[in-house]
Amino acid sequence: MKLYRSKIWSPVEILCLKLSAILFGMIAGAYFPEITKQYVLVFITAAIILAIKPAHSYFKD
Repeated sequence: MKLYRSKIWSPVEILCLKLSAILFGMIAGAYFPEITKQYVLVFITAAIILAIKPAHSYFKD
Protein backbone atom coordinates (compact mmCIF):
# COMPACT_ATOMS: atom_id res chain seq x y z
CA MET A 1 0.00 0.00 0.00
CA LYS A 2 1.44 3.34 -1.05
CA LEU A 3 0.72 5.98 1.57
CA TYR A 4 1.90 8.95 -0.48
CA ARG A 5 0.41 9.04 -3.94
CA SER A 6 -1.23 11.50 -6.26
CA LYS A 7 -5.00 11.70 -6.15
CA ILE A 8 -7.51 14.04 -7.69
CA TRP A 9 -9.96 15.02 -4.96
CA SER A 10 -13.59 15.67 -5.78
CA PRO A 11 -15.22 18.81 -4.38
CA VAL A 12 -17.33 16.71 -1.97
CA GLU A 13 -14.23 15.02 -0.57
CA ILE A 14 -12.48 18.36 -0.09
CA LEU A 15 -15.59 19.74 1.62
CA CYS A 16 -15.77 16.76 3.99
CA LEU A 17 -12.08 17.00 4.83
CA LYS A 18 -12.24 20.73 5.48
CA LEU A 19 -15.38 20.47 7.61
CA SER A 20 -13.85 17.69 9.70
CA ALA A 21 -10.72 19.83 10.21
CA ILE A 22 -12.84 22.81 11.24
CA LEU A 23 -14.80 20.69 13.71
CA PHE A 24 -11.56 19.28 15.14
CA GLY A 25 -10.29 22.83 15.58
CA MET A 26 -13.48 23.80 17.36
CA ILE A 27 -13.05 20.90 19.77
CA ALA A 28 -9.35 21.56 20.39
CA GLY A 29 -9.76 25.31 20.81
CA ALA A 30 -12.99 25.51 22.73
CA TYR A 31 -12.18 24.83 26.34
CA PHE A 32 -14.04 27.86 27.73
CA PRO A 33 -17.46 28.04 26.00
CA GLU A 34 -20.05 25.91 27.75
CA ILE A 35 -22.12 25.20 24.62
CA THR A 36 -19.21 23.53 22.82
CA LYS A 37 -18.30 21.53 25.91
CA GLN A 38 -21.92 20.41 26.23
CA TYR A 39 -22.03 19.09 22.64
CA VAL A 40 -18.44 17.89 22.29
CA LEU A 41 -19.55 14.31 21.51
CA VAL A 42 -21.72 15.60 18.64
CA PHE A 43 -18.74 17.50 17.20
CA ILE A 44 -16.45 14.48 17.55
CA THR A 45 -18.99 12.21 15.86
CA ALA A 46 -19.51 14.67 13.01
CA ALA A 47 -15.74 15.06 12.51
CA ILE A 48 -15.25 11.28 12.35
CA ILE A 49 -18.16 10.76 9.96
CA LEU A 50 -16.97 13.56 7.67
CA ALA A 51 -13.40 12.19 7.68
CA ILE A 52 -14.47 8.65 6.68
CA LYS A 53 -15.48 9.51 3.08
CA PRO A 54 -12.16 11.12 2.01
CA ALA A 55 -10.12 8.46 3.82
CA HIS A 56 -12.09 5.67 2.18
CA SER A 57 -11.76 7.26 -1.23
CA TYR A 58 -8.01 7.81 -0.76
CA PHE A 59 -7.22 4.23 0.26
CA LYS A 60 -9.63 2.60 -2.21
CA ASP A 61 -7.92 0.79 -5.10
